[in-house]
Amino acid sequence: MDYLILQAEEKQLTVAHFGVSGRATELVGAAMIELNDDQTLADALRGIAGKITGSPRVVLCLPPVLFAQRTVSLPFTNLRKVREVLPAHLQGEIALPVEDLALEVMPIGDGQFLALWARKSEISAAIAQLREAGIEPQIVSSLPFGLPELPGLPTDCVVCDGKTLALLREGQLAYFRAFNADVTAPMIASALSVLELSGGELPSRLCLIGPDADRLAAGDALPLPVEVVDVPPELGRLFKNAETFQQLAGLYAVARAGFAGTLPDFRRGELAWTAGDVKLRKKLILTGILVVAIVMLLFISKGLQYRAVSADTASVNKSITAIYREIFPTRAKAVDEISEIKGEIKKLVGVESSSEYLAVLKKLAEAKGNSINGLFEAELEGRSVRIKGDARSAQAVNEFKSTLTPFFAASELGEVKSRPDGTVGFTLTGTLKEGTK
Repeated sequence: MDYLILQAEEKQLTVAHFGVSGRATELVGAAMIELNDDQTLADALRGIAGKITGSPRVVLCLPPVLFAQRTVSLPFTNLRKVREVLPAHLQGEIALPVEDLALEVMPIGDGQFLALWARKSEISAAIAQLREAGIEPQIVSSLPFGLPELPGLPTDCVVCDGKTLALLREGQLAYFRAFNADVTAPMIASALSVLELSGGELPSRLCLIGPDADRLAAGDALPLPVEVVDVPPELGRLFKNAETFQQLAGLYAVARAGFAGTLPDFRRGELAWTAGDVKLRKKLILTGILVVAIVMLLFISKGLQYRAVSADTASVNKSITAIYREIFPTRAKAVDEISEIKGEIKKLVGVESSSEYLAVLKKLAEAKGNSINGLFEAELEGRSVRIKGDARSAQAVNEFKSTLTPFFAASELGEVKSRPDGTVGFTLTGTLKEGTK
């Protein structure tokens, strides 16, 4: 899955294109565009839209100062149910009408959730600006909300990226503080003091990331031990150097959070992204039209085939009728011409077979002589002959067999049975020679 992350700030637009999978992340490209009178945000967005390759999911990270927060306790673990009851839970608890807000929620643990909201008007205005530039975002969020997915951070720490202060507890975002100006060490100390006075327990360390990490680490007013987050070993090949990591670490975390499904998305309800649904509907409509066209072509093809077969069948039947009239000109119209023609052919074959059968019997009668009393059974199948008869003696049977040698290619004498009067019954089988009739 490809993610195109856009971090919009007042004087700078940072863009990073990541290819994210379950095993690895690839940095396809990145850019930092300075915004001024000559290069407005709209100009920069149009330039980016013209260079996009593929179909990445576009994530717009708005400035964190546009978002507010509140910790809530709800007896649910399913985020979908939490989102459903959150408007009613916040109604009356915050100064703004909930119907004017885009709400989201992040789990903290122990039945607590970090409720997040921003004005719908501000989010819709940002969406419209990107849509006009031809790069409508599918997800609208903010950089601090992806920090839990950044490798190298302890599960319990305070993180500062130069614009925002975030509190992580057990690997979850529990609190954030956005600043309108570049953060200084005294500002961090003041924010931590306010958090501590409000009853929050501070972690044991402060982690710094971003281009201003070294500057903030040099300050003397920080109340916690400071640690500048270095490039994690598993990301060394991705970012190449520490400077690139510090500039793109937050955007990388947002991409990983989007892939993991933990990134809050404020495009919900009336702000929901529908361009994908429109594209899907168009694809389905096109697919449906193609399927209908294929089915129609199939029916037309089968219809043409049936018509051709019917025409061929009618032509054959006509030819058979004409042949029948030629063979039997005096007969009335037949019910089944083919059956009658087949019957006549069988009769002709039978006549031919009878003629051959009679010729064989004539040869047998001539060969039996006076020593054979009679032949009472003869079978002819093809060139195989089987004979049963009576003879005066066994010697007469052998002489009869020898007499048939000119006609038989092979012959075999079967059982010879003697009778009380001295005569014998015999069986003789043989195969006629080729050309014998």
